[in-house]
Amino acid sequence: MTIRPAPLPLASIAMLVLLPLTLGACSRSPKEQLAFQHAEEQYQINQRHAELERSRPEGEAARDDGRSRERY
Repeated sequence: MTIRPAPLPLASIAMLVLLPLTLGACSRSPKEQLAFQHAEEQYQINQRHAELERSRPEGEAARDDGRSRERY
């Protein structure tokens, strides 16, 4: 007597076929890649600035906030 594995449901078969096709079709154009890279870099810059602001003494941060608003 041989034990045969249960067949895969249709949904599982569809996922195995559609997932690689979907992922392969998601390539970005050069402009999209550049925009994505820029957004990632800006995010990192914003994170560093936020960390610096959190680490500064309270009075110093408040004084500099007023100056930065005057420049814009």
